[in-house]
Amino acid sequence: MHFDRSRFDHRGLPWSDIADKGELHAVLCRQGSERINLMMHGATIFAAKIALAINRIRGRKKGVVLDFGCGVGRVVRFFGSKGWSVIGTEVTMEMLSAAHKFGLPQAALVALTDGVNIPVRDQSVDMIWVCGVLKYGLFKPGSACRIIGNPVDDEPSTEPFVPVYRDIAKEMYRVLKPGGFIVDVEMWVDAPPDVFIPDFEEAGFVTKQVRILRRYAGKLERKCQDWRNWRRLPPKLVTTAGQLCAAFRFWFDNPRSEVCDLNFRDYLFIWSKPQA
Repeated sequence: MHFDRSRFDHRGLPWSDIADKGELHAVLCRQGSERINLMMHGATIFAAKIALAINRIRGRKKGVVLDFGCGVGRVVRFFGSKGWSVIGTEVTMEMLSAAHKFGLPQAALVALTDGVNIPVRDQSVDMIWVCGVLKYGLFKPGSACRIIGNPVDDEPSTEPFVPVYRDIAKEMYRVLKPGGFIVDVEMWVDAPPDVFIPDFEEAGFVTKQVRILRRYAGKLERKCQDWRNWRRLPPKLVTTAGQLCAAFRFWFDNPRSEVCDLNFRDYLFIWSKPQA
């Protein structure tokens, strides 16, 4: 089975240089077609809808959501359109500039951070949203699963890699209200899901769900991405197709099964902070 991995390769350009590539291309698949990016975006939106559904079940329809690693603000805009107050944090000023260019909701603000420390008070956030970010604090440069997002991983570095994944988990525990949730989408990962869990549970979180949203070599995804089958489908419906694929994976796929020759996939993790 042929799979063009090069389309997911951002190597050669730093984050600051890809911020202006477009709302989706800047943070998803830079060399991919619009259809591939819309499918990937659809999976993200499905996960964001799951996040909203969890809060509705708990009786919370609005609140404060922290978008940790907000990029150009594509999900900041989604949560803002649903009436949530959004705080976006990002490590690259160019990404934040692009977020302002694309537009931010009225009840939203974005801030430059160091990628670990969160500039909000203790227990002041109702929900934390993360998409395609935490793996960079866990996996070393050069890991295959870092290619889709970090363009300079193959270049020599004189700086030692310092894993900050555990520190991020502790910081999220600090800012999240008791009873709040973290909803984390980890994109383009070839490692088992269990590597993401221990540090969050050690910080005090309870793992509620571990799901699959997307398999990059999956027959379902490849069928939907094939422009010859869907050439007249408008962009909005392509995004909807991405949501439907994610829904199928969410409900029926086993996150711990290895069913593809190339096992890159998107995970959905949901952690909760116990009530005080």
